Amino acid sequence: MKTALTIFQIILSVSLSVLIFLQASDDNSRGNIMSSVSFQKRGWEKIMFYITIIILILFLVSSIIQTTI
Repeated sequence: MKTALTIFQIILSVSLSVLIFLQASDDNSRGNIMSSVSFQKRGWEKIMFYITIIILILFLVSSIIQTTI
């Protein structure tokens, strides 16, 4: 059980890293903190954001489960 959970965590951590790197953009057109431009996530960017949150929650839950085993 512990080996399967470890493999599951490795898969989650790699996929989480990939999703975070895919979300990072080199585009500076979003403005800075003082800018009055509002930006909303749309389309694929919004889907990737929600998938990242879901994978993060799964990773945290699996980490808690693994520490209690």
